[in-house]
Amino acid sequence: MRWSRAAAVIGVAVLALTVVGCTDEPSTSVAGPASAEPLPTVTTDSGGDAEFAIITDFGNCDEGEREVADMVAAWNPEIVATAGDNTQGTTDCVPFVQSVGDYYSMFLAGPDGPAFFPVPGNHDYENEGAGEAAYLDYFAYLGSFGDNPLWYEVSVGNVNLFMLDSELAAEQLAEQREWLQSALTASRSESESSWNVVVFHRPPFTSGPHEPNLQMRPDAGWDYEGWGADLVVSGHQHVYEDLEIDGFPYLVAGVGASDLVRSCPEALTDGSNGCTEGYGALLVTATDQTLTLDYRSPDGGQGTSLRSLELSRNG
Repeated sequence: MRWSRAAAVIGVAVLALTVVGCTDEPSTSVAGPASAEPLPTVTTDSGGDAEFAIITDFGNCDEGEREVADMVAAWNPEIVATAGDNTQGTTDCVPFVQSVGDYYSMFLAGPDGPAFFPVPGNHDYENEGAGEAAYLDYFAYLGSFGDNPLWYEVSVGNVNLFMLDSELAAEQLAEQREWLQSALTASRSESESSWNVVVFHRPPFTSGPHEPNLQMRPDAGWDYEGWGADLVVSGHQHVYEDLEIDGFPYLVAGVGASDLVRSCPEALTDGSNGCTEGYGALLVTATDQTLTLDYRSPDGGQGTSLRSLELSRNG
């Protein structure tokens, strides 16, 4: 099954990076791996701009997760995407059923279908009661996207999200890389003005505390920029960090539960524009000219901006 809303956008090339703030109205579609048969399309009212949420490393069932979930609900986003670790192996927090369902159930079902789009992280595979079977059983709707529900594409207005699994063995990782190259190339050939964002759990570039994901770096064959991506978003580190490596932006998306907050490392890696501590979520806003990712912490309402990244098109 595929959900979509017609999008009318105009735009042009050349990316410039700044660090600033965001808003606007969205639309949604889902596409599976390139090997899948074409999926039926349902079209509703049009609108090119997009507004949605990205959360990561949140499945802890603590008060902070509740605060972040309430803040995200207050945004009324068209969808919620995750950068992995949808469960954290916490006692009395059943993977997925409680770690996700007790906080984001409103996005798991609705008149237009699910509006919650995860990727797996290491805890989604490793924790007791989790694992691939439990993950795919809980997010069963991902099975309708194609032959492999662990990677897929979802579109919101003028933003295309390419949702990947960074935890795979080498053979599957290579298969996923081929799919991403094909999907990004096709997306860019269809529209020069849409925003293409790649999302997976372990970041290829980071200041820590965990080591970077060398297997998914450009020098390992992942030519994100050359294939047509505008940004890579990851999680895993439990801090917010934005980086620019060889002129291309990478973002580590923070942490979505208060008990999971970590400290920023004292030394930042080359290309880092800064590291921010604290729990929260990303409010993502796109127009034909700008893509803004605003990392906000809960304050009982729409949240307080801690830091934000804006990509802009000039021309």
